[in-house]
Amino acid sequence: MKLPRIYFLVYSIFFVIVAPGWSGQAELALEEGLKLHEAGKPKEAIREYDRAVKADPKLAEAYFNRGNAYYDLGQNEQAARDYSAVIRLSPKDAEAYFNRGNAYRRLKKDDFALKDFSAAIKVEPQEAKNYINRGSIHFDARRYDAALKDFGEALRLNPKDAETFYNRANSYLALDKKDEAIKDYGEALGLDPSLVDAYYNRGIAYADSAQYESAIRDFDEVLVRNPKSSNAFYNRALSKAKIDRYEAAVEDYSEAMRLNSKDPEAPYNRGRAYLRLGKFDYAARDFSEVIVTQPRNADAFIFRGIARIYQGKDKEADADFQKAFQLNPAIKKSVQPIIDEAKAKAKPTQP
Repeated sequence: MKLPRIYFLVYSIFFVIVAPGWSGQAELALEEGLKLHEAGKPKEAIREYDRAVKADPKLAEAYFNRGNAYYDLGQNEQAARDYSAVIRLSPKDAEAYFNRGNAYRRLKKDDFALKDFSAAIKVEPQEAKNYINRGSIHFDARRYDAALKDFGEALRLNPKDAETFYNRANSYLALDKKDEAIKDYGEALGLDPSLVDAYYNRGIAYADSAQYESAIRDFDEVLVRNPKSSNAFYNRALSKAKIDRYEAAVEDYSEAMRLNSKDPEAPYNRGRAYLRLGKFDYAARDFSEVIVTQPRNADAFIFRGIARIYQGKDKEADADFQKAFQLNPAIKKSVQPIIDEAKAKAKPTQP
């Protein structure tokens, strides 16, 4: 089965806007920088923040907002450097730790980011977003139990946050706690029905729990909102095949292949559906396509061989079986009865 695509939502950078009306050259430059930044001109804002820093090297707000502007421009090293300046000037500024943590995340310095989000939690233990971003680091590092703890604390602080329910559900799913994941995806969707990824991942959880009809309904919801999701078509096809709806599965596999011609799994599974439908020419064609892109796929040779038996191409079928056994000798014992059964069924009956 194709691995699920787990989507993750992480809170973006948090802005602090200082109060207007301050006197002095540094404050006036800072105010002008904020106006430019709010107008979507971060480069121009940086020049004003530079003036503010030059006029008052101890004005923490100038470093903070210049860091935000650098962050918006994707200049994450400079952003982290400015947030560090804020922390030196104001060691208990939780937002500076939080923003520097986000910059470190972009720089793939997750160990540093983890320390910063933990520092933000120490300063502001009642701020949910600090736990959310630390939980995201734990999730990416596959520390799913730690992620659950952080997302749980975030939900205690903000029990109406759909995205945090979604993130905790992803952690449950990663731990194979499908019932808990399904419940949290439901909570997320109850709060925000537009979370299409929650439908998708809940569909994966339902399918893994053999609740195929429920999975199909969730993939239906995904496709209503995103009719070009090849993954939703593919996974809906898998669920349909599990309940013997092979014609419908073939349609979905075909649509998945149309949307993503490089998907190696869809032609393989469509070939198996064609076998179930007795459409052996189509099945052989699909397995041949798989073999072109995956010449060491022993299963594809086995199933093409079975299709060729029913096509009456015994010599080619035997060549496929021999190739499969050469690639993976261990499968011979398990598949030989299937091959023998196919040969017996395909053998013409004597009058």
